[in-house]
Amino acid sequence: MTKADAARLVAIVVTAYPNFDKFKDAKAIEATVNLWAMMFEQDESGIVALAVKKHIATNKWPPSVAEVREIMLEIQHPELIEPDKAWLAVSDLMYSAGQFNHGDLSRQLPPLVARAVESIGWTSLWEMHRSAYIGGKPGMDRVAFMQQYTPMYEREKSRSMTPAQLTEKIDNAAGSLPDKGQRLIEYRESERRRKEQEMEAITRGALRLESQSVEQTKLELRGEVLG
Repeated sequence: MTKADAARLVAIVVTAYPNFDKFKDAKAIEATVNLWAMMFEQDESGIVALAVKKHIATNKWPPSVAEVREIMLEIQHPELIEPDKAWLAVSDLMYSAGQFNHGDLSRQLPPLVARAVESIGWTSLWEMHRSAYIGGKPGMDRVAFMQQYTPMYEREKSRSMTPAQLTEKIDNAAGSLPDKGQRLIEYRESERRRKEQEMEAITRGALRLESQSVEQTKLELRGEVLG
């Protein structure tokens, strides 16, 4: 977005909130234009404009940069699901798949939601869900999921809202430090994925052999009947 685009959007905001005291100062308006030009420099002006219009339609006060970027996040990252909606998806999956869910969570749920469920464990989550029906405290499955998913969501939300150029600079600064904690976390996750793929391949192979064995048995039985 150019400075001219920023000026046009700020003018719309000023018009939409005529009683806002700050907009009675020309220098304050100019400072806002400069700030928006800097903070939305790498963004498409059309997306920023959509976010500004939604804010104007739903809020009584002018938008901050963070508020505009939060609405932009909704538009550009529909895969990033709010915690309450994420839990509804998990709850629906538990109802439809049941205890023995042999499906691929990454295909059944949005990526971040699936990762949260994986970290808890489907069986553990199901046992918490089931305990409510046998005298346990109800809602513990939801509590466990929300405690795991909410901070993951907030981190991803913060990262996605941050301008790409600023994120790159932060990553470069962090990468120059000797801390290896993040790398170890990433390595552990990659190893888990690799192990899951190995187990899936073994399972597919076993099922294929079982299917072939069944077919062979059928052929043998058919031959005996015909003979």
